[in-house]
Amino acid sequence: MKKLFLPILTTSFLFSFTSFAQDNALPDNFLFDDSDIIVTAQDEPSAPDLKTDENISDAVNSAKNILNQKPVKLRQQIFPKLKDRQFSTKFDHSSTSTQDAPFGLRWTADMSDTRNQGVELTVADMEDYVNCFLANKLPKPITFFDRVYVCFGQEDKLYRILAYSKLIDDDARASKVMHEYETYSDLLKQKYGNFEQDFTPATISKTIKNAQGKDETITENAPIGNPDFLSQLESGDAVLFSTYNNDDVAAALSIGVDGDKKSYIVIDYKNLQILKRQEADTLDAL
Repeated sequence: MKKLFLPILTTSFLFSFTSFAQDNALPDNFLFDDSDIIVTAQDEPSAPDLKTDENISDAVNSAKNILNQKPVKLRQQIFPKLKDRQFSTKFDHSSTSTQDAPFGLRWTADMSDTRNQGVELTVADMEDYVNCFLANKLPKPITFFDRVYVCFGQEDKLYRILAYSKLIDDDARASKVMHEYETYSDLLKQKYGNFEQDFTPATISKTIKNAQGKDETITENAPIGNPDFLSQLESGDAVLFSTYNNDDVAAALSIGVDGDKKSYIVIDYKNLQILKRQEADTLDAL
């Protein structure tokens, strides 16, 4: 995988994120796993790694899975797995303070407190995550984002937010979604800092004349915005995502394309302080 490391801008603020709609078969593997979101019983969640660096790495891997995932039906959604350990999101209950989260939400707020903000929560069972909901009537909505999911974990504390943009009627170069990607990337850099971009290009074949004047086929990497970039993103042959983080939050920004060649962006946020408290609780119990 070819990585592009762009300049780091430090400021304050965030992160595990998928593909939108399609009328075809389920995806094989994005950054995500092959498991639907269905409104039924909740599955046992898997646990993220306890170390902060590894949690940040999970954000990177989550974004990558989203991009590699083939599209699924609009009514379904694939979400990335973390690790196979039990995830209980334990907290330091002596601390009752909450912090500002994206969309006017509050990190560590429970479901009741979130509803008291006027947020409507509709159950959305996700593989390996518990107490997850589609959130409507957000305190600070952004009209470009069509769906926002929130996860509270087993301890009923908000620790994860996943936002999907509206679908975009794009061109073959994916220029419209790239404009949105760059716009939101600049904003996330300002808010959270520690920016890293990862691009896996598709490879293309071309015929050239060799030194003997004969036709020769060679392969080369297709750049971002090439004439077939939208199709390459849709198939997973090209993957583009970025990560951002500070001491409190990690965020992953990615691009997806559905089966109708409509593009969109995804932002996946995770609260790192919650995971640090889980690590402290675990160490205390050992």
